Amino acid sequence: MKKTNLLFTICALLFSTLLNHASAQEAPNQEWNQFRGANRSGSTDNIELMSFTDKAPKLVWKKKLGDGFSELTISGGNIYTMISVRKDSITGDEFIAAFDEKTGNEVWKTRVDNMFFDTFGDGPRSTPAIGEKNVYSLSSYGKLSANSKKDGKTLWQVDFMKEYGSKIPRWGFSSSPVIVGNNVIVEVGGTDSRAFMAFDKKTGKEVWKKGEGIATYNSPVHGKINDKECIIFANGRKVYSLTTAGDTLWTYNSPISNPTGMPIVFDGNKIFISAVRNPGFIVLEVNNNKATEISRGTSMKNDYSSSIYHDGYVYGFHVAALQCISVKTGEKKWTKRGYGKGSLIRIGDQLLVLSDKGKLIQVKATPDAYTELGNIQAIDGKSWTAPSFANGKIYLRNLTEMACYELK
Repeated sequence: MKKTNLLFTICALLFSTLLNHASAQEAPNQEWNQFRGANRSGSTDNIELMSFTDKAPKLVWKKKLGDGFSELTISGGNIYTMISVRKDSITGDEFIAAFDEKTGNEVWKTRVDNMFFDTFGDGPRSTPAIGEKNVYSLSSYGKLSANSKKDGKTLWQVDFMKEYGSKIPRWGFSSSPVIVGNNVIVEVGGTDSRAFMAFDKKTGKEVWKKGEGIATYNSPVHGKINDKECIIFANGRKVYSLTTAGDTLWTYNSPISNPTGMPIVFDGNKIFISAVRNPGFIVLEVNNNKATEISRGTSMKNDYSSSIYHDGYVYGFHVAALQCISVKTGEKKWTKRGYGKGSLIRIGDQLLVLSDKGKLIQVKATPDAYTELGNIQAIDGKSWTAPSFANGKIYLRNLTEMACYELK
């Protein structure tokens, strides 16, 4: 009897260990801890959602929020984003802020800069990156800050315009930082080869600098090409591939000018880049640290919203039409209008599309035909920020509020 109990206890402990290990392995997919999610692709795999017609999304909470376009990043039970609060018609402040994931209630907020005003929408543009202990954000006027996740205390701040001679873009600093190892890497647009820089995430001190170029609206991609870890920047009419130490792997003079949508790395050595002006998109293939254009087309012209790659096809907003194209040939597979200049993410084999007026649409991620699985009016007003997904819930924001819906 004692031997049986002992064997049962050992088996239970082994099962518990394996279960905990599996949960740990899945944890990154349960957080949306930076711009476009855990791997900066706007996608999460190994999750199945019921169709909206079978189970309608359930509103968990909806809260007023200060102006801004930052995505809602989710980590450790909190939501982190950037907001602004106006003092009067011409002045205000920008904040990095934390909210409780379950209730949407404010946990803390810390001022990082003056408020940016614009006719298309006020407030910060960049999305913060969430580390183990700190959150890293870039204000509209180019101040990179590190704040404690626990209480919002400012640990350090770097002023790009003051320290590096960066010029503010027409619509404000918009690039979203990425955490790589012990560094925070971001587009700076500074003088003296400071287009791109890495900063020590603990101290804010400069680690490396590289490249010539002004600040634009694109965000760096961190990934692997031909099994080599690299950082991809698309700046002006040039594409840069750098090592994580800031060394140049290759550069490419691109016909695509000032893309806003993030480059997409796929198939191990290919890159999709799109912008709203002709030629529309190109696909690069990288071999032996040399990039070569292998295709281009006008069937996908991303404005400010990034596309999604899935199983050989690209889904995205071709200006103001939701579209699916073959990444190999550029052939248009289907088009759906009526959502304005919206945004989208992919959860498993489904697209979650947010129209620019706050309608949330569930669409099958298939090239066969546009197949809608349901929709709801999730939020109202100008909704230019892409959704975020974590722990079976979707998080949405517009210029004045944010909302959480349960999908699983």
